[in-house]
Amino acid sequence: MKEGLFKLLELQQVDMKLIALEAARDQYPAEISQRQDDIKQAESAWQDFQNRADEKARLQRTLELDLETAKESLKLHEERFAIVTSNKEYDALQQEVEACKSRISECETQILELIDGGEELKQAAEVKKQDYEAVQQTQQELIDEVQGKLDTLQEQVDGVQARRDGFAVEIEAPLLHAYERSRRKRALSVAPVRKGACGGCYRQMPAQFRSNIKLNDKIHLCESCGAIMVWDEESS
Repeated sequence: MKEGLFKLLELQQVDMKLIALEAARDQYPAEISQRQDDIKQAESAWQDFQNRADEKARLQRTLELDLETAKESLKLHEERFAIVTSNKEYDALQQEVEACKSRISECETQILELIDGGEELKQAAEVKKQDYEAVQQTQQELIDEVQGKLDTLQEQVDGVQARRDGFAVEIEAPLLHAYERSRRKRALSVAPVRKGACGGCYRQMPAQFRSNIKLNDKIHLCESCGAIMVWDEESS
């Protein structure tokens, strides 16, 4: 029992290191995710401007086709003036010509507006693209660095876990079970006696209780915090 209690103290130190490593390790995925989100946001901002610029370019091409169609139609209608035979036909043809001219004017105005607006969007998209590329490079370098730390920490966690498994198999089953139950309830499961008090909560103990703990022949729990008490070389 005595050796088992001493091993519990060692096992607890290993567990505390394991907990600290796991806590540090668990922070890194969140940091990586946040940096990836920063890259996506920068890319989304660039794509938004690029899509708007592309949409204006598509609309401009459509209007240019409409403009060419309207000009061809106007030409055909004007050629028909030479063959009209009545005022009614002339008036109808004149209305069609005016409609073509109106459509031509409308297309030309819209095209000019699209050219101006499209140029501004192209410039803005280029700026956003440069911003995205800068963010991507910076954040990816940091992601790679954090990922490296994460991989290293995982190796450390695996190593400490292996040490823990080695300690655990050397401890008597009842003692190990008592320790595991205690761990689920409190951070410090095993505490040495220090200056007549529990090394976990520092509550003073009755002399007889200290004497019983000193024997290290069975499990004694602190009446205050419930930690498993151990009398080691530094106890007094």
